Amino acid sequence: MSIDERLKHVVGDGDVLSDISPYFREPVTSSKLRVVFPHTAEDVQSILGLAVDLGLPIFTTSDTCFPKPILSEEGILVDFKKMNKIERVDPVNLMVHVQRGVTFEDLGEDLKKYNIKLAPPVAATSHSVVEQYTKKIVSLRGARYPETIVPTNMLVVLSDGRIQRTGSHAISEEAADVQIEMGPFLSYWYFGSDDIFGIVVRASIPVFPMWEERRTLAFAFDNAQEAWGLIRELPRRELCIEATVLDRMGFAGLLGREDGLPSWIAIIGLEGRKKLVDYQERMILERVNKKALDLSGLDGLLDRPWYAIDYPHLGFYTTFNRILEFDKVVDDTIKSEGYSMGDIGRKLISVSYGGGVFCEYDFPTDERAWELAGEVEVRLVERGAFFDRLQGKIAEATYSRMPDNLNLIRKIKKMMDPQNVLNPQELLQEG
Repeated sequence: MSIDERLKHVVGDGDVLSDISPYFREPVTSSKLRVVFPHTAEDVQSILGLAVDLGLPIFTTSDTCFPKPILSEEGILVDFKKMNKIERVDPVNLMVHVQRGVTFEDLGEDLKKYNIKLAPPVAATSHSVVEQYTKKIVSLRGARYPETIVPTNMLVVLSDGRIQRTGSHAISEEAADVQIEMGPFLSYWYFGSDDIFGIVVRASIPVFPMWEERRTLAFAFDNAQEAWGLIRELPRRELCIEATVLDRMGFAGLLGREDGLPSWIAIIGLEGRKKLVDYQERMILERVNKKALDLSGLDGLLDRPWYAIDYPHLGFYTTFNRILEFDKVVDDTIKSEGYSMGDIGRKLISVSYGGGVFCEYDFPTDERAWELAGEVEVRLVERGAFFDRLQGKIAEATYSRMPDNLNLIRKIKKMMDPQNVLNPQELLQEG
């Protein structure tokens, strides 16, 4: 029996495909990869068992496309879109329990019935709720709440086919759930690990109540530093939930147009009791001393994901006083390739009550820009930019300075996945 026939025996005839072109940016001429669509955790267990028996790698993704080097591999790509069940909504404990294939759009619509909502991510690279939150992506609500939403109660398929449950579900799936996991913090083992230790197929996600009043204020600025100062100050004074600044190109990426847009725009989100929001708006208008922009037609801008699926981008954390320094690093790197900062979209998300900022740079969509973004990342790492998810060139650049950390990760990988079938990476191979 062939590999494809054995996979079809597990998931069904229509859930094994040889056409992998939708999963790569590069043209696909021939490949020994195939795509499978599991429906249940048991399907994933069977697929993994088959991969171990045959010595084939399994590739899962937290992004829309797989990296180019995988094209030369023989193995199995796993697409979780058919594991799309919303298992339980818990409006009392403000938690939702969802399978990996559930999308932001589907879950967001369902949560409206309970008057609760998600904290939408910035620079989301897929529509999967579980994938995006487990990759440590930053939240738009990072000015007031934790900048990363940590999933808990994970259901993880290990390389030997066993199931591991984390959080309170390690004891009982009927237990009361809390947003912050108590020890031994097993969910953090898989938080940001990109399925190299085990495949996360279900998780519980913290959600937030919809308050009596919700408002969005926007202000135009010609001076970038004046705009940055605003989103640093307002969270420190507890006058907002979200505080973001975008340049013309960054905002155009959200709108799909750039005509008539200001050089910089600050977008401030308020919510709470009406009296509180009235007070916050009054204080903000006094501080800014200018009229707010009309955002009609942009309802829900701060309550939906900001996707970065179709273009190269990078994002890192820093302090406000270093933004100009890192802007210069980006400018010096891209101008040698014929680009200017006018070609780059910039989004700044205030985090930790204005104590820090997440900086996103959006590049043009041409092929050279995809490679250039990686080169810029390495230059930024060398200057001290903090990337919370290490991949590709920045992983090599970072771990070259921390060989003991890399050796520890390699040992854990070998312990958890002795046959190296879960998202194998050259960097994690012992030298």
